[in-house]
Formats: sequence, structure tokens, C-alpha cells
Amino acid sequence: MQSLQTLERGFLVLETIAKHQGKLTIAQLAQQLEMNRTVIYRLVHTLVEMGYVHLPDQQHLSISAKILPLYRGFEQSIPAQSQTVLEQLSEQTQAVTAMVLAEGNECVVVKTACHSSSFLQLSYRLGTRHPIGVAAAGIAIACTYPEQNNEDQEIQLARQQGYAFSQNVLQLGAVGLFIPVPNRHLAIGTMGFHEIEIEKHLPLLKQAALNLMF
Repeated sequence: MQSLQTLERGFLVLETIAKHQGKLTIAQLAQQLEMNRTVIYRLVHTLVEMGYVHLPDQQHLSISAKILPLYRGFEQSIPAQSQTVLEQLSEQTQAVTAMVLAEGNECVVVKTACHSSSFLQLSYRLGTRHPIGVAAAGIAIACTYPEQNNEDQEIQLARQQGYAFSQNVLQLGAVGLFIPVPNRHLAIGTMGFHEIEIEKHLPLLKQAALNLMF
């Protein structure tokens, strides 16, 4: 099916502005996207008129609060208490925590939490995507689907153990421990640098996953 080029470009503009919130001018946006400046100006003007983008200093582009109802609509697809559960888990484990959601052939980071006592923290940004079956998060998500023929050994092992562990996959030095959330294509986990206390984190992760079911 043929895509609508103007609509596609409009969303690309919106995504790029959000990624560089308050840092790009229209000229810089055109350069970033390698598009004609006149086309970019028209797209930005439309988004400004609709209220999704604003120019607080008449130069740099920012996403406006009008985007929030769209996000709230999406949030209805994940457990309402997700952020609270992740924050509690982060304090209990003293690690970065995250929730990922299956979307097509990818898993997407939809919630994160960081404890407040660390000077150095690993960042797993909201909206980060990578293929299902890759890294601990992707492997745990794969386990939420029925077993497939010729599955990777990592996924088979995660099914047997009830959790997925990975190291140095998405970032050098980063380790992750994720478990699937029962009856949903979701997974939650903890992340850190170089090591994770699996025996300590695993029961806390299991309890957090149960809390997400209610």
C-alpha cells in the first residue's frame, strides 16, 4: 500500500523535533532531515497551527503539551500502576528498571525508572526499539509468545529458567535481567553496569510482575 508522503513527512518532523526538544531551528531541522526548507516550513507551520509544536523563542522548535492526550491514549494499553511498580523495584534493587512492550517484530521501551542514590546511571531511553529476541528484554518478550520451531538457544533457556540475562549486547558494559509479564506481551527488568545480582533481583522482579497483573 502506498503511503501518503505529506503525512509521513509530518510525523518524521514531529519525531525529530521531539528527539531534539528545544534545540533545532527550522533551518537545522531541514538540514537534519535533508529536506527542502520550504517543505519543512510548511509542515512545521501546520503543526504549529494545530498546536502540537511551538516556538517559545520564535526560533527553536519544541513539542507542546497537546501531545499528552495521545500518550495517555497509548497508556491505556499498559497496566495503570506500571510507573509506581517500576519505581519501587528500582529502589529495592538500586538499579535502573524498565518495561518493554512488543510491537510487531520489535520491543519498545515504554516505562523506565531510576533510583536516586547513584551518581552514574545507565540510560534505557523511552521509545528505544530493538528486535524481539535481542538482549534480555527482547528475549523475555519472545517468551510471551508460543514456542516456535528452531528457536534460538537463548530463548529456549529463558523459557526454562523463567528469565533472560544478557551482557554487552545493546551497550558495552551493560547487563540486563528481564522476565516476561504473565498473559501480556510485556517484560520488565533491571539493568546495570558489568554485573547484576540475579539471585537478589529475581524474586523482586517476579513480585513486580505479579503486581502488574492487578
